[in-house]
Amino acid sequence: MIVSEKQLLANRQNALKSTGPNTAQGKTLAARNSLRHGLLAKEVVITQGEGAEDARQFDALLTDLVAQFSPAGPLEEILIEKIAACYWRMRRASRYEVGVLRQKLDATTDDYYAQDSTLSDAQIDAAIADKQAAVKTARDQYQLFKRSCEAGQEIATTYHLKENWKWLKKEFIDPKDIVHKMDGYPTVRVGLTTEDSLNIKTPPQIHKKMLARGHTDKQIWQVHMDFCQKYSNKVTREIKKLQKDKADNELHLQRIRKINSLPSKLEMDNLLRYETAIERQMYQAIRELERLQRLRAGDYVPAPMQMDINLTGK
Repeated sequence: MIVSEKQLLANRQNALKSTGPNTAQGKTLAARNSLRHGLLAKEVVITQGEGAEDARQFDALLTDLVAQFSPAGPLEEILIEKIAACYWRMRRASRYEVGVLRQKLDATTDDYYAQDSTLSDAQIDAAIADKQAAVKTARDQYQLFKRSCEAGQEIATTYHLKENWKWLKKEFIDPKDIVHKMDGYPTVRVGLTTEDSLNIKTPPQIHKKMLARGHTDKQIWQVHMDFCQKYSNKVTREIKKLQKDKADNELHLQRIRKINSLPSKLEMDNLLRYETAIERQMYQAIRELERLQRLRAGDYVPAPMQMDINLTGK
């Protein structure tokens, strides 16, 4: 039978005028339908605020349980709802556990690097890059000094390299030869070598003193090259240490993350008590639902047993 467009429109208008069931039986059925389609979600599901949950997921869970158990009567439906509510609360317990672990794990890296001024990976990488550039500069200078020495170039062309000359002064000039001024009068002091008080402190002065001590310019060129090699080797060792520190940091962090992969004892105890209480309620509801349905099917079902255990002995 084909319904005309006019009849279809009339049916829709009549449906809008409907006020729902009027009989007691009809109202009861309508109430059960409301329960089946998420009425409990209004009490169980958090629908507002930061921790808002999706009521549609709870409705879907309740619908699946109703389809599986086909409850008859309000008591069985209440048990279905209780099972759904228990499962929903167990999901919260799982989220709590994840949140506790995330709170610990997310702060692991920052907390680790905050202690004892430990350098982060980014800081180590930046330090390594700077030192690698310094090594390259030292090796380039070595080649430059070598070519300059072989070409017979004057050592004075290196006067601008003050760090080299400071090292030469420290390594090749006897502190007893360094003249200091005390109260305006020259005097010899052993071991006191601050830059501001040294009479020998500029590259030309150091050069002149080294010549006076018997060093030739060729030997001084060679000392410059030795300085570059020693500096390069020193910085290379520092780079290796930084690389080891970075690898050690990762190993330490791995161990800390593994240790933090469980909640603390207090958090674990609270979580286990909460989950145990919910599971007990859920499985009790499942057993009672199955008992009622077997009775309804005509099976023989012994009465449930309940035992009270007094652990205090009183």
